[in-house]
Amino acid sequence: MINEKTFTLTRREALGGALALALSGAAPSARADDAKVLTVGSPFSPLSMDPALSGNGRAGAHLMPAYEPLVRTKTDGSFEAALATHWEMSQDNKSATFKLREDARFSDGEPVNAEAVKASVQYFIARKGPFSPNLATLTAIDIVDPFTVKFTLSKTQPNLISLFDAYFLCSDIISPKALATPDVLGSQTFGAGPYKLDPASTVTGKTYTYLPNTFYYDKARIGWDKVVITVFEDQNSAIQAMKAGQLKLLISDPLTANSNAANLGEGLRIISDPVSWTGLIISDRDGIIAPQLKDMRVRKAINYALDRKLLCKALFGKFGDPTDQIQGRGFMGHDEAFEAAYPYDPAKAKALLAEAGLPGGFELNVSYVNNTLSRFLTQAVAGMLKKVGIIAKTQEFQNFGAMNNSARQHGFATLIFNTNSSVPNLAEFQTLDPHGSLNYYNNEDEELTKLITVASQTPIDQAEGAWKQVYARVVDLAWFAPVGAIHVCYFAAASVKAPQPGQSLVIDLVNVMPA
Repeated sequence: MINEKTFTLTRREALGGALALALSGAAPSARADDAKVLTVGSPFSPLSMDPALSGNGRAGAHLMPAYEPLVRTKTDGSFEAALATHWEMSQDNKSATFKLREDARFSDGEPVNAEAVKASVQYFIARKGPFSPNLATLTAIDIVDPFTVKFTLSKTQPNLISLFDAYFLCSDIISPKALATPDVLGSQTFGAGPYKLDPASTVTGKTYTYLPNTFYYDKARIGWDKVVITVFEDQNSAIQAMKAGQLKLLISDPLTANSNAANLGEGLRIISDPVSWTGLIISDRDGIIAPQLKDMRVRKAINYALDRKLLCKALFGKFGDPTDQIQGRGFMGHDEAFEAAYPYDPAKAKALLAEAGLPGGFELNVSYVNNTLSRFLTQAVAGMLKKVGIIAKTQEFQNFGAMNNSARQHGFATLIFNTNSSVPNLAEFQTLDPHGSLNYYNNEDEELTKLITVASQTPIDQAEGAWKQVYARVVDLAWFAPVGAIHVCYFAAASVKAPQPGQSLVIDLVNVMPA
């Protein structure tokens, strides 16, 4: 039986054991007391250094120093210039035109122009990486003049400009020289950002070192002589490195923030915003490898089995709130009414399982990628599922690459995961689109598709109700079993200044500067 006291004790014991193991590992290759070196800890080893094949958000942090987007999204949701100085949407919201700066160059010295941008985006689509569905409706890329490029879609996309910020990767513009031999993108960077990867000082999967791009157009944005990103799959090891002064910035999670908020140490602070959610993605909705999941009653039973209030209080404290939906507060489509959809009710969960012909429960594959947040959440969710007769058979993937390889082979039925809420016109690509990066079985619901089509074609200032209908259907389908609306969390030393994540969803490392 799990209660708050015993659950918290178990978590502390586990954290202590993990910490003892972590402290035996190697220290980062650069110390934070070097005033001109930005040392960053990341929980993720890159899925790929090729922007077309990489993860995004916090998992794409390794690309941020080296690749310049067309625009950047600021904390308040407005855009600021990057490679593009001006941009304009068409009245029908099907095309966007970007005017490029004329002084930008890639780290190999090649000029950034409209032809280079077109070639890079075409490469991104052709590689069919996890975020290529974002541009599935792209019909044309037109060179208006040497420094003006126009993108046209077959469908309305009111948030088209956002697709070309740093978050969605198609805007990580790659040098034409590298595109001629794309294999080099796995071990080097060829962007127009303020830094470039130093392969000689990089150990793949462990430590990534960046040096200034001498061709970068704005020298004032190069705040460091060197940027070093070190992978810490265990956040407890990372926290000790942070407190020991070996890191200036730590990309973290709400569990770690909650565990350390009361004893940060001198000069450390937590930067966070509630822009994410975590929980169970019920992937095999057609019952390909887990036939039980095809029945909506089983998926709903999983939702009723979760004591979200207990989980969030014990794991996340003030850095997470229980939720039944994947759109967080402040994001279009969120509806407070949805929060009453699946109250904790083990008896109802058991009754639904019995109605579905599973009175004795069943075994369920529950997979996760090895990181501190997912590991502890998986243990807690498994304990709650067991109480209603669902026996979780957990499966750990060492990294996102291993998870994606398994996904392509339908190797798991459910996945503990965390990802960001977002503008729904963009969020649908990842979570709901039949070919989205988190729709591993290419599931499609006819009613949901119709609702999304209507919402996507509705002007943004009138679309709130339409998107609430979309997410009402998502809640009813029980494709997900969310646990918490959580904060994106970073630990920062006093020696750096950094913006709030806000509507940019993450902190772009380019915006982390000496204090």
